[in-house]
Amino acid sequence: MDLPRLLIADERREGTIPPGIVIAATLKSLGIPLRLFCGCMDESYLRMLSLGCEQEVFSIDPFQFRSEADLRLFFGTAARSDSLNLVLSPLGSMVSEDHMSVDRGTADLARMLDVGLLALPHANPVASLSSRIMTGVYEDLKERDVEVYGVLFSSVLNPREFQLLEVELGRMIPSMSLGYIPRYMERRSLPLVELCSDPRVAQPIKTLGHQLKGMTGQIDWEAVLAFGKRSLDMSVPDRRIEPVAGNPLVSVITDHSTSLGLENDLLFFKTIGCRVEQVPLLQGSIPSGAAVIYVPHGLPHVAMKRLQLNEKLYNQIKSMPVRRASAIINGGLSALWGRWYALSSEARDRMPGFNVMENDGFVLGPYFKGTGVPVEMVPFEGGITKVLPLDEGDKLRGFLPDYMKKALGVPGRGMCGWSVKDLRNKDSLGEAGWKVGEVIGSHARVELWSCPEVIKRWIRQVGR
Repeated sequence: MDLPRLLIADERREGTIPPGIVIAATLKSLGIPLRLFCGCMDESYLRMLSLGCEQEVFSIDPFQFRSEADLRLFFGTAARSDSLNLVLSPLGSMVSEDHMSVDRGTADLARMLDVGLLALPHANPVASLSSRIMTGVYEDLKERDVEVYGVLFSSVLNPREFQLLEVELGRMIPSMSLGYIPRYMERRSLPLVELCSDPRVAQPIKTLGHQLKGMTGQIDWEAVLAFGKRSLDMSVPDRRIEPVAGNPLVSVITDHSTSLGLENDLLFFKTIGCRVEQVPLLQGSIPSGAAVIYVPHGLPHVAMKRLQLNEKLYNQIKSMPVRRASAIINGGLSALWGRWYALSSEARDRMPGFNVMENDGFVLGPYFKGTGVPVEMVPFEGGITKVLPLDEGDKLRGFLPDYMKKALGVPGRGMCGWSVKDLRNKDSLGEAGWKVGEVIGSHARVELWSCPEVIKRWIRQVGR
């Protein structure tokens, strides 16, 4: 299968818009057809990328898939042969003045997708120091069989500084220097709450893309695109996910506040043979013929404020347990189903939820940066709550945002169905997964592509 693809690995500095997003926005401004993928579950990055390029973004964090074959199958399903399939992933983090620890997931992703990468490091004013850092990155990636196609620098003070960087780097590694993003183009990072409330806050990203586009000779865009065609053929597993019989209708609640991983979910339901109808949070309503209602992951307190403006949909969602409606509440919005939810442990900060868990409530936050940990969820042995029809050996993979960690364990009294483990360090994090009537919820965002047979089994059961 011919799939033009390129991985850009950018060094991210707290407080500023990541440079990889600026490059993507510029390619979009240049009129290049893009299919965008985010190689890590950084919710702020994913949202800035989507809004800055005004298009859908798929999450392809390697931790979210059970195997390399599953990841390649997903990429082969989501990617397009007529577009540049652009994957953005973190380059790494500095551990000393002259050494960067390369991101493990990025190296794995490049290997799984059989593609080299463009490195996008933050320029150090001392050119020799930048070259030492990039030499270490190059050697580390070479040991992992990942080719560094070329290097773009961010935060370069002036053309003279770039010339020094280019000369020093050329002495150390055989990768091309393809240009730079000037330091004066750095902009303040955008808060996740604002990104999920008002898409207009992303206008600075679009402006940066147009500005960089207009800088003739600033970046060798022809070389960037040529590297995107260096790896065309890709072996995708010769198998498919068998569809659910009957073409059931899935109503998906959509909004800026429920957009954190939504594109993966929409593609999943379509791939398993469901009809998908998007229900806008602010003015939509759930049709009577929906077999399943799906509420995607998002920011609960932002979504609730917006949902309360649509009285009909608010009442439809709140009454789902009473109506025995079949629904999945995936991730953050599951915190709305308690008696209350709050952004602190102070009782005065509590806001009313849907009140379907008696005296239980959820404490969120206090910070909403979009960071978190990849997790694996398995049933409690002998647990009394069966949230999803998991067979022996079935496991769910997902992402637990930092703002949902305090919510683990609700509802109490042994009513959670899963134990949660951090996939990076294997630590046990607590309890997740709940069920009220035919409504099931997960504190962590479950990656549906990690458990297609489980979701299909559930749809068949509730559709009887």
